[in-house]
Order: sequence, then structure tokens, then C-alpha cells
Amino acid sequence: MIVLYALLGLLLGAGINLCADQLPRWRTLRRTPFCPYCQEPRPEWAWIGTLAYLRFRRNCARCGAAIPWRVPLVELGTAALSAFLWYQYHPQPTLLGLYSLYSLILVLVLVIDLEHRLILNVVMYPAWLLAILGSFVHPEPYFYRLALLGGAVGFALLFLVYLLGELFVKVMSRARGKPIHAVAFGFGDVRLGAFIGLMLGFPQVLSAVFLAVLLGGVIGLIYWFVQAIILRSYSLFTAIPYGPFLVAGAATVLFFGPF
Repeated sequence: MIVLYALLGLLLGAGINLCADQLPRWRTLRRTPFCPYCQEPRPEWAWIGTLAYLRFRRNCARCGAAIPWRVPLVELGTAALSAFLWYQYHPQPTLLGLYSLYSLILVLVLVIDLEHRLILNVVMYPAWLLAILGSFVHPEPYFYRLALLGGAVGFALLFLVYLLGELFVKVMSRARGKPIHAVAFGFGDVRLGAFIGLMLGFPQVLSAVFLAVLLGGVIGLIYWFVQAIILRSYSLFTAIPYGPFLVAGAATVLFFGPF
């Protein structure tokens, strides 16, 4: 069964790729998979990018552009994640179903934010609804109370960070005498924080946010060191998407528990 669940994850990974290609453009799904360069529809056997790579026919028939590496990586990653979830939670079907759905949402958020620096309302609002409904069937008694509290706390914490980021940009703009167009912290991250709180409940959301802040600080410091000290090409106020750190913190707490 674990193999079948991994294959299901592979198919769902193809669905994530479809959403990641189209939602940032149109905020909806309009068509079957296509070449992002010439808009040529991909043949049915190449809708799953992993199969196209295995057949050594990953190039578009019209323009010759290759299917991006992201496509098979997401598919294989979701297959491996599904196998892990089955191994970890198959004795608890409710948790298996909930955590599988939450994982797909987190992967979709991760892919879109890395590529487009966007956390879309069309993803987040349905995710909120799913997490609220999921809290009522969660095996933990009265988990919906913790979920609603966690959602409020997650939203409030990251909204505070958002406001501080806005204040920082305004202060630095005045200090420099010219506007800074970089966004310190996006409101999409605030919506993601609410979903994480609804998904994990209180107080686990605090652990997830703390891990995200810690990881973001470490990665930011490494990035600064490489760019400024080694490459000497660092630009002040370089925007780094924060969604991946929130996803990493949430996934860590979801799968391995709070620390």
C-alpha cells in the first residue's frame, strides 16, 4: 500500500505543478499542461513530467524547450512525502488524510513563493476553510478550539511582523532620502501564518513561527556572508521570500511535534 500511496503522491505532484504554472498567471486553472515558452500543449504522456524525463522526451515538440527540472522534482518529492506520511500515520486514517492535504498545500505554497514571490489568496482562503473543517474531525478532542485560537495567534504574530516591516521600510526610506520599493514582509505571509495556526493549533503554532524566524535568520546571515564577504556583490534590501521558512517551520512541527 505504501507504493500505491507514493504513486498517488506522484499524481498529486503533477497537479501541484499544474497549479503552480497557472494560478500565478490567471488565479484559476484554464488548460491542460503546456510549454511555458511557446504555449504548446504537452502530449498526454508528458502531463506527468517524470514520465517525460524517463522517456528522454522532455523537450517541447514545437520550440525545443525542456520541461523545467522543477516538474519532476515536485512530483518525486510529493511521492516521497506521501510514502513518509503513509509509513508514519497509516494506523490513523484521519490524520493521514488531513496531513496529506495540508502537505500538498504547503508544497504548492513553497513552489509558487520560490518562483514568483507570491502567496495567493486563491490558495490561502480555501486552505483556511479546509483547516477549519479538518479541526472538527481531528482525533484530538475539541481540537477546533485550539485550531481557531492558533489561527488567530498565527495571523496576529505575523501581522505584527508585517507592520514592523512596513515601519522599517518607511524609516529607512526617510533616512536615505529616497523611497525603498522592497517589501520587508508580505501580507501573503500573514495569511499563511493563519493557515499554519489553524492547521497546528495552539500552542504548536508558536513553535512553527519560532522555527521559521530562526531558520530565516540563519539563511539570511549565510546569504549576506556569501554575497557581501565572498562575492562582494550584496545589495542592501535584497528581498528574500519568507514563505519557504514558514513552510519549513510548519512542516517540522506537523510531522515531528513541537520542541
